This record gives sequence, C-alpha cells and structure tokens, in this order.
Amino acid sequence: MTDGNGGDSGLAGLTLDHIEFFVTDVEATVSELSTGYGLEVLVPPTRGSRRGDHRSALLGRNRIRLLVTQALSDDHPARAYVERHGDGVADIALCATDLRASYAELMANGAVEVAAPREEDGCVTAAVGGFGDVIHTLVERRPGVPVDRLPGLPEPRPATAEELTSDDPVGLLNIDHFAVCLPLGELSAAMRFYTDVFDMPVVFKERIEVGPMGMDSAVVQSRSGEVTFTLIEPMPGARAGQIESFLADHGGAGVQHVAFATDDIVHSVGTMGGRGVPFLNTPVTYYDLLTARLTPLRHSVEQLRELSVLVDEDHDGQLFQIFSRSVHPRGTLFFEVIERIRATTFGSNNIRALYEAIELQRAAAAKEQAE
Repeated sequence: MTDGNGGDSGLAGLTLDHIEFFVTDVEATVSELSTGYGLEVLVPPTRGSRRGDHRSALLGRNRIRLLVTQALSDDHPARAYVERHGDGVADIALCATDLRASYAELMANGAVEVAAPREEDGCVTAAVGGFGDVIHTLVERRPGVPVDRLPGLPEPRPATAEELTSDDPVGLLNIDHFAVCLPLGELSAAMRFYTDVFDMPVVFKERIEVGPMGMDSAVVQSRSGEVTFTLIEPMPGARAGQIESFLADHGGAGVQHVAFATDDIVHSVGTMGGRGVPFLNTPVTYYDLLTARLTPLRHSVEQLRELSVLVDEDHDGQLFQIFSRSVHPRGTLFFEVIERIRATTFGSNNIRALYEAIELQRAAAAKEQAE
C-alpha cells in the first residue's frame, strides 16, 4: 500500500528476522540442524527466563537465524502446536525499524493482534496472525543491541577466534523463500491478506498441471525483497496429490518447506549429504532429457546427476535446487537448497520435467517386463 502522496508505507522496510520452530525435542532438533545443515549454536538449549515453561535454542549462520522451542508445560503454545501439527514453523518473525509505527499500520490494515508491543532485553516486540497457526512477530532492537539478541534468551556467546576465521563448510547463506500450503479456496484470501495488510505485492502467479494433478500458486514478496512466500493450493477438480497430503497430515495450512540459499549448490549439497542429510532422488531419465531443455550455466550435468540436483531456467537466468527427504514423523516439513544465477522464479518447469522423466522411466520398466 502507499500513503496519500504515493510514497511507500512504513511496512516497506520489513525484513526477515528469524524463524521459530515449535518442536517435541529441542536437543534433537538442534543436533540435526547444526550437524547436517552447518548452523552454529548461538544460544544452547536454555529454559526461558520469562515464565520457565519452555526451552529454546538459537542457531544461525550468515543471515539465517532459527529459534527452536520446546514446551515444558501445557500452558505454552508449543504444546498444542506440536500435538496438532507435529514439529514445524510456528513464527516467521520480521524485523522493523519502527515497530510501533509498523504495528499500528498493520492493525489499521486489518491484522489480528496476537501480542501488543512490549519491551524486554533491549528489544521491542509485537505479534500478529499470519496463516493457519503461524504468526508473525515483529522485532525492533534498540541501538547497540546485537542482531542475535532475542527477549527471554541469554545473550549469544561471542564467537571464538577460530570461528571468526574458519570457513563455513556448508555454505548456506540466507532464507530464499517459504512454501506455504493452503486448503482449496484459500489462495485468493491469503494473497489479499499479504498485499492489503503487509504491503507485500504479488510478484508471480502460476497454475501448474502435471497430468491429472495440479496446483495454483502465487508469490508475495516484501518491498525490501527479503521476505518471500510461495502460496500454494490444490487445483480445483484435480486428483489429490502432495498438497492435499500435506494439509491432511499437517492438520491444515502451514509451511511445507523452507528454502536455504547458497552460492554453490554442488558444494553445499555434497557436504550436507556427507553429514547425513537425506535428499530426494531424481530419476536418471531427468538428466537424459535435460540438455534438450537447457545448458547449465554452472556445474556439469554429471555433477547434477550425481547429487540429484535439478536445474531450471527463466527469462532472467537459471536456478539449481534440491529438496531434502522429510524426516518428520508425519512426512510433512522438509527443506530446500537453492542456488540462483539471476533467476527470479521457483523451478516450476522442474515439476513437469520430473513428471515426464518418471513416465519415461515407467515406460522403460514396463517394456523390460514385457520382454
């Protein structure tokens, strides 16, 4: 939205601050994210100082910040969340330069209040509703308060000299986007919510049809370019597929995956795989058909084949991507690793290409059986 003079609203400067996961076992989640994904433990699992009804840990690397919280009592919201959804993204927190002004604008735009502004540990915070059971906390830090400071947590321990000079062995840089699954019929309302309430314009819309299955999608993005939501709903009349499965197993709308950006996907995925992160396999026929679609600008076809990395192309450039295999007990939440070479879209051609490759693979298998 714009003000009466046509200028940007106060929400234009919103950036991503951190993500909060509600989990059943904070230690296990910290171990998985630090070992497999190379994230540094900034604050080890600690009992919350405000009420003592939860334990939280903060992890980070480069511009990624993940807060992991486990309920210790039935009164903490993480308990009800994990009972309904299992482990998952509960809060996508946004950094505001003037929180009270941004909060007032959000409320005037129709946001639902979750928590009014309050100050603690040098931070001003407030929270509003988002989609499903996911909320958006706003964070403003007073001058001199470090970027990793969060209310109720101890100050992050300072990095050692070795940590300051050592290279990140994985290479994950920031959060590229969030993929959000919505029930049938809720995409338009979600788009209007983010455009009207958060001043996040729609930057991309697409219907993806894969045989009898399909999905409608829209991408909304903050004017800062730092926060991107890919909103997805099942296509009306289509055969049930992965979106419907997520909604049923997750128990409603939620974050299906979080995409981590890297500038060298071959290095990152190879390192993560060696650390035990499981990735989805790609049919070999995908790579047999690849050169008919495009020529990779970086990485060889053999490197991509070996790691099962996908590549797509749009009018701006190329993107390389791969999805982790969900280790969630319900098979819902997973992660993506993505490398962009100027590309601005999200790899929809890969869905079609994978489908075609799988069909060819099935046909070849059927022919072998017939012979």
